Amino acid sequence: MNIIENFKSAIFNILASKMRTFLTTLGIIIGITAVIIITAIGRGFQNDMNESFSGINVDSVSVATSMDKTIRDKDKFTLDDVEDLKKIHNISFASPSYGADVSVELKDPSQLESCVLNGSNEDTKGLSGLKMKYGRFIDERDRNSKSKVAVIDNKLAKKIFGREDALGEIIKAETVFGNIKSIDLEVIGIYETESEFYTPEIYYPIETAMDFLDNRQQNIESISLKVEDTGIFEETKTLILKTLSANHNNEEDTYIVNSAFDMINSMNGTIQIVTVFIGLVAGISLLVGGIGVMNIMLVTVTERTREIGIRKSLGATNGNIKMQFLIEAITVALLGGITGIIFGYIGSFLAGKVISILGSTLKPEISIPVVIGAALVSSIIGIIFGVYPASKAAKLDPIEALRYE
Repeated sequence: MNIIENFKSAIFNILASKMRTFLTTLGIIIGITAVIIITAIGRGFQNDMNESFSGINVDSVSVATSMDKTIRDKDKFTLDDVEDLKKIHNISFASPSYGADVSVELKDPSQLESCVLNGSNEDTKGLSGLKMKYGRFIDERDRNSKSKVAVIDNKLAKKIFGREDALGEIIKAETVFGNIKSIDLEVIGIYETESEFYTPEIYYPIETAMDFLDNRQQNIESISLKVEDTGIFEETKTLILKTLSANHNNEEDTYIVNSAFDMINSMNGTIQIVTVFIGLVAGISLLVGGIGVMNIMLVTVTERTREIGIRKSLGATNGNIKMQFLIEAITVALLGGITGIIFGYIGSFLAGKVISILGSTLKPEISIPVVIGAALVSSIIGIIFGVYPASKAAKLDPIEALRYE
């Protein structure tokens, strides 16, 4: 009997007892369905998270002092640190972070707008991805002369002056906490923003900020960097910490380096681990299903003992008998696998609908490798759990088998 005939025989025997076959494959069906749905939801969640972070520059890095260390005056960042970090290979921009909450007068003097006044350098534009609509951004000359100039967004310009092109106009900013101080700044640039709900940011030279806020030590809160190649981020991170440690003569763990790239990778890794773990738990039912296949095949061997005896008496070898029952076991397992894949697709679709009704944007995504893996697993289950019953059938003595009732 060749392989094709063995498959035909297997299908005939399966169709002869449909309910028993269904109950036998139930464990495999449940396991594969669960694995496909879980991985689809996991991939959907991962895609949804990556999409939500798509507006974040993954190559941006923030350097700050550690919250676990006692920070002394000598440990605080200075403008020299910014310049030194910019010299590191793989860093394209370095900008100080030195902000203050202020209010500015709008076109109607009785109305005020809360803003953040950011002490900046020429690299801030590249780091923040600002698109200039009118004028220019702060440059080195503005910093060296401590010019009282500012760059604001187009929507704030319209609120204050009634028009977007407000170059040369003066804005008055007043601090809202601590010692109240005010400063008049000439608008030299207008950048474009599409945000509807946001806190406007006003950029002015960092040296001007130091004088305005009486920062005689010229310390800054944190430093923002942009890396050119995230693939060598770890090496760059090491150089950043070593440079700061050498500048301040302290330990490297005095500072921490945070990046959106690291955060996204870490979250993706966590999602993958959780998805794999839950998938493995669901996969336990595949083991149960395999045992069910072996059990039913042992019953089948017992029921068809006389048939085996007749076949052996007609010249069938042990290999022929073994192959016949092995193919039948594989067919049963494959049938369960295919059914599980179909249910997995249906279940993923229904899960997406339920999630959508609940108000989430998450869309389950079925992984083709997982589907192929499910088909392979079901075949392997058939082979592993079908070998013993097939071997038992092949070893039956033909005379004893013919006598079996």
